[in-house]
Formats: sequence, C-alpha cells, structure tokens
Amino acid sequence: MTAAGEPLADRAAARVALHLGALQATTARALARDSQLGFRGGRPHRGKNPIGMLAPHLRLSAEDDLPCLRGAADGFALRTRFSDPEMHLRYRPRGDAAELVFDQLEQFRVESLVPPELLGVAANVRHRVEHWLVANDGSGLTHTSSGLLLQTVAALSWTHITGFPLPALVEEAIEPVRAALAPEFGPRIARISRTRATQSDFAPLAAQFSADIGNLLGGPAGPARRRTSAGQRALADLLRGSGPEGAGTTAIADGQPHIGLDEYRVYTTVHDRERPVVELVRLVQQKEFRAQLDVLIRRAGLNRSRMLRGLTASLATVATHGWNHDLDTGYIDGRRLASLVVSPNETRIFRDTATVHTTDVNVTFLLDCSGSMKRHVPLTAVLVDALARVLDELDIETEVLGFTTGAWHGGRSRRDWSRAGRPAAPGRLNDRLHLVFKDAGTSWRSARRGIAGLFKADLFREGLAGEAVRWAADRLLARPAGRNILVVVSDGGPADSATASSNPEGFLEADLARAVESAEQTGVEVLALSLGMDLSRYFSRSLVLPATARVDQAMVDEVIEAFAGQRPAYRPTPGAQSNRVIPVG
Repeated sequence: MTAAGEPLADRAAARVALHLGALQATTARALARDSQLGFRGGRPHRGKNPIGMLAPHLRLSAEDDLPCLRGAADGFALRTRFSDPEMHLRYRPRGDAAELVFDQLEQFRVESLVPPELLGVAANVRHRVEHWLVANDGSGLTHTSSGLLLQTVAALSWTHITGFPLPALVEEAIEPVRAALAPEFGPRIARISRTRATQSDFAPLAAQFSADIGNLLGGPAGPARRRTSAGQRALADLLRGSGPEGAGTTAIADGQPHIGLDEYRVYTTVHDRERPVVELVRLVQQKEFRAQLDVLIRRAGLNRSRMLRGLTASLATVATHGWNHDLDTGYIDGRRLASLVVSPNETRIFRDTATVHTTDVNVTFLLDCSGSMKRHVPLTAVLVDALARVLDELDIETEVLGFTTGAWHGGRSRRDWSRAGRPAAPGRLNDRLHLVFKDAGTSWRSARRGIAGLFKADLFREGLAGEAVRWAADRLLARPAGRNILVVVSDGGPADSATASSNPEGFLEADLARAVESAEQTGVEVLALSLGMDLSRYFSRSLVLPATARVDQAMVDEVIEAFAGQRPAYRPTPGAQSNRVIPVG
C-alpha cells in the first residue's frame, strides 16, 4: 500500500472496529440483560466505568477473527450475568499468576452455564477459547517453563469445567506438563468443576488452587518481569493487566517511585503559551493559505442550504413564545367571546401557546495539531471551515482552537528538569502551546485567514490532549448557553515523548480520559471526530469519519447528525428560517 493510502485504510479499519464494537455491545446487553453494558476502545464498560478482572481470552487482538469477537462479547455478557464481582474480588488471591488463574477459572465457570437453548453462544465462547489457546503456542508462550505451566493449567481447567475437548495442537503441546500435574492437580480441578453451578462454593476452591499455582511459579514477580525473549514477552503480555483494572498505580521503570495515574502533574508552566494563529503566520502566508483552502472548499461542492437545515435539525430546541390566536381548538380566548355573541357560528375563538425553536448553543472545535495530523490538514480545514461558516449564519457562537507543543521532545521545560537533576515522576515535561484559530467574538468572515493558518506545517509537533480539553471546556463554560458542544478532531491518543519517557505508562492517556469525564460532568457535550483510529476509549461519544480522501456532503451530513447527541433532532419544514429564534409555521 502506498503511503498516501495509509490514512484511508486506517480510517476504514477504525470505522469497522467502531461498528463491530456497537454490535458487540448490543449482543452483550441482550445476553447479560443489562442496558448499561458497552465497549469503548475494544474494552468492556458498564456505563463509563471499565470492567476489570477479566480472563485474558476476552482481550482481543488485531489477528482475531469475527467469531472470536462474538465469543468475547458473549463471554463478557455471561460473566456479567452469572458472576458476582464483589464475591470474586473477596476470594481473589494476591499475585499476578494467581489472579490470572483465578480470573480464568471464574470465566470458564460462567461459560459452562450457557442456557442449553443458546447453541450459538456456546459455539462462540468455545471457538474463542480454542483460538486463544492455539494462538498462545504460536506466540512463543509455551517456550518458557512458566508460560507452558500457565497454558497447561488454562487448558486443563477449561476442558474439565466446560466439558469441551482440547484442540489436538494444544493437547500435544501441554502433554509433558499435564503428565506431571495429573497426580495432584487433576483431582483438584475435577473437584472444582463439580461446584461450577454455585459461585459461593466454587470461589474458595478456585482461590486456593490459583494461589498454589502462583506459589509454584515463585510468586508475583517471576520471569514475567524480564523480557529477554519472545517467550518471556508473551508471558509478560499474558500477565499484564491481571490486577484490577483502574487501580490507578503503575510502576516507573528503573526502580523509581510509584505515581498514581490519577495524579496529573506539570513540571513547569513557565514556558506555556496561548497564541492567536494570525500572530504566528505571516500576512503573505495567510493569503496563500486562504486561497488554497477556498479552492478545496469549491471542489468539495457542499450544499450550504442542506447544511443549514441539518444543523438546525441537530441543534434547535423547542421553547414557548407567546400565543397563537384565532384557532379552532385550544384554550378559550376571552378577547374573542364578543365575536361569538355577534356570530354564534364562529369557531375561531381559541388560542394556544406558540412554539418556537431556538439554537441556544455554543460550539467549539478543538483540533489536534500533533505531527501525525499534518496529513489530514486539507480534510480538517475544509470540514471545520464549512461548519464554522454555517454555524455563524445561524448566529451560534463558535470557536476553533488547537493544541500542540512549543517544541519536540520536551523543549525548555525538559531542559529545566535536566538542570534540576532530573527528579523522579516530574509529570508533563514539554512546553504547552494552545492555538486560537477563531475566537467566539470574531465572525467567520473576520476569522477566515486564521482558520486557514491550519496549513502552517511547523505548528504541528506533539499533543497534550487532556490539558487542551480542560482549556477548551473552560472557555465554553465562560459563555453560558443552553448547550455547550466541544468537538475534538484527532487521529489518535495524546503523545509527548519527553513526558512519556519519564512518567508511568498511560500517564497522558489517563489524563485525557479524566479531562473528558470532568468536562461532561460540568455540562459540556464532548464529541470526538476520529481521523485514523477508534477514540472511544477516551470519549463516550465518538465518530470515525468515512475513509474518503476529501470532504464530501455525506461526511458533513454524518458529522451534523452526530451533533444531535442523545436527544431527538428537530426536523424543520423545508424553507424554514434558521436564526437564533425560529418561529414554527
């Protein structure tokens, strides 16, 4: 594939992943009988909270097929339906290996409880485990003694608890260890499987068995912490995430202290800047960039009237505004009673409340200006410019903001940190740069050149998305409106090499998810438009844009429809005016 085709392929794959996630969620909700279940970024959630303590075969990879996806969704639903998480946590032993085995045993237990009439579900979960067991051998997991032991325990537990036979390849790989384990662990697994119908009977036996396996491996540290071979890496991958997800702590490499992922820090703000883009782009360039953007917009051939109607439908809300008089039905209008005396056949003596539709909305576009977004500039610029223009015509206050860093690999902030002796757990280590392409008080016409400044390539460096979301949300809330909508346009998660190298894994990602949740709690509706990957792991509302090389009307229609959010969209009559207050009729 050519480099030019890669963004489209990424976007197409992300759209498929998002669609499959929606199907997974629908299946899981139906089977688990829980309307709050869903998937975000491929991970199961209940509402906004990720669900942890799941067996590793429920974690999917890019190599897994569609039946595996079905099996993982069904397995997750069965776990939700038949397992008490509080009881599971109460009996769960300590140590990576022991926790892993205990989670697997509970998952195998609930998968053995599939109602007999759900043959398809039984086939799905069986396929998923078989595929996972075979893939473990291919990953090199069974090339280490610890990995082979865990594979054997998983395979024997599964076949005893569910009654399904093992694949031939798996039987052959585990045969030496199975023979060694059989005298002691064979009868114990059989005894555990006989209690599978009742979790309170099953859990204590499974906990002791899992703890013994963990002790056999030498405790929670073991070879999983050393990644000197493919087999050891596979073992580390298997054990990774075996602790309760969302615990909030991750160890820093090289023996440095722990820092909680809920502790976002900034080493220094001295070098942070907020700049209007027109101050960073020379006047001659502004004119060139605007001419370039105008050409792209003409080529897109967007229907402005259609956009006006669509945005009115998505953003308008119903309100009452005075009275309609001379009606045949409604409330009796006292001012019309005299006409009834003069003309007894008069029927238009009623009145009713007049309905209007208002667009009491503020919209902010927050653009990711990290390096990978440079390839998406033409599409982003056309989409945002076209929407900002129509929103301006609807008298909706609109801002176009961007976020990047002042330098690559840390800049002056990192140099300050180095001079200070590189203290541990420094937090954010780059110079933050927030960009204002268009502020709320400037009309689209006056901000045309500022928006076109998106074509200035050297603005694009790295991205501190969590801080940017908080900044944009604060600006929105400073302008009160009935609805505040923040549209984040990005092609991936936050990234800053200096910060990532000196803080826990997931430091910036955790901050972004927390910033989005905080914004939503204050009443800001956050919508992510993705240009390369599924962003649902960070955003509760996300849309992967269609895999087209440039903006077209179908793409714009899809974005406008997403603006409606969870509420039903108002559908205006053809030709209705689309102003701040829109009378009906």
